[in-house]
Amino acid sequence: MINLLKHCFLFLSISWLAHGADSPGGLGSLVPADAKPVKLADGFVFTEGPASSPDGQIFFTDIPNNRIHRWDPKTKKLSVFIKDSGGANGLYFTPEGDLLACLGTKGTIQSFYADGGEKELMADQYDGKRFNKPNDLWIHPNGGIFFSDPNYGNKELSQDGEHVYYVTPYRDQVFRVIDDMKRPNGVLGTLDGKHLYVADHGAGKTFRYDVDEGEEGTLSNKTLFAESGSDGLAMDNQGNLYLTADKVKVYDPKGKHLGDIAFPERPSNLCFGGKDGKTLYVTARKSLYSLAMKVSGAGFKNLNAAPEGDLVEITISSIKEKLVYDVKSFTVKSGQKVNVTFKNPDFPPHNLLFVKPGQADAVAQLAVNMGADGFAKQFKPDTDKILWGTTMLDHGQSEKFSFTAPQPGDYPYICTFPGHALLMRGVMKVLPSD
Repeated sequence: MINLLKHCFLFLSISWLAHGADSPGGLGSLVPADAKPVKLADGFVFTEGPASSPDGQIFFTDIPNNRIHRWDPKTKKLSVFIKDSGGANGLYFTPEGDLLACLGTKGTIQSFYADGGEKELMADQYDGKRFNKPNDLWIHPNGGIFFSDPNYGNKELSQDGEHVYYVTPYRDQVFRVIDDMKRPNGVLGTLDGKHLYVADHGAGKTFRYDVDEGEEGTLSNKTLFAESGSDGLAMDNQGNLYLTADKVKVYDPKGKHLGDIAFPERPSNLCFGGKDGKTLYVTARKSLYSLAMKVSGAGFKNLNAAPEGDLVEITISSIKEKLVYDVKSFTVKSGQKVNVTFKNPDFPPHNLLFVKPGQADAVAQLAVNMGADGFAKQFKPDTDKILWGTTMLDHGQSEKFSFTAPQPGDYPYICTFPGHALLMRGVMKVLPSD
């Protein structure tokens, strides 16, 4: 009997980690053996939509209370980011630090500045009708936005069903890209933008699609990925996919179920974050939890660390036919010498200009205002808002320039050829020298 009790106690002590923990390629390779969920905050009604900001803070929503909250891992403090969120649900950050949100009550996709002010309405209707309740979203590398539009809580449909949509990079068109799901929910793509995962919560299944070339968000090759629906989706740097159902369900890139991670409350959504990207943040009913991991989130770069030494070398290139830079962000310390090499393998001309914090849009507009005269001046406006950069480079050209990292802050870099700055931008994060 004593031995039996011991075995029962042992089972209960590790019950949060379900099957597959010790098997090769199972959860044991992803989650430390002694890791347990940590409750960071509670007292909410229904938490959702966690997202990690470029500076490492965790934003999440409390839908019934109409709030967007912010958790600071450094200070361990919780604050309200937006008090009247429009029924915000899913959240996602741009590389520049703007927060995109699915506003279920308003039926819109909205971006917000770092101070919580509204920046840009991304989408509010399709075919002349408002959306049902936008739920979750993901930004493609080209800047386009995929989002799900189920109908939780509404008595009637605004659209003719519950579908998935795509907002073009220039925010001038909205396309319906999936129309055969019962109730789509979680949406997430791969880093290269070639594949999209969509959870059909109503059917209890998750599917994988190929994302076709072009700027219309066309999908093909629908493939069943997992016999499980999901409220939210996350991916680690090994390509494993994390689903939220009764537990956090983990699948390898081929769809093999690696195991489940249980939390004290039923999880709704999740994201990776923290100093090194090796913390899994989970919204679960009335609380926010964290779990230490062995793996980091897909594409996570440690923004809280900067290269040591006096010199930083960085190479940034355009990506052929994508109108984006291959480096969306990098970090240096104030006072370091920075050598930047910009390469243009793309066919249109591009430049790379660093501008003062918060001035990317203003400089881009100044370049547009130059009109035809801009060609003679390489679309480089005469303004002190521009700090350093290159000339306009043609296909196959490269250029190197140097500067000393300024005072701490976020310094955007953009291409000022008319229309390019909407997508071709990134940010240099300057940290204190100490």
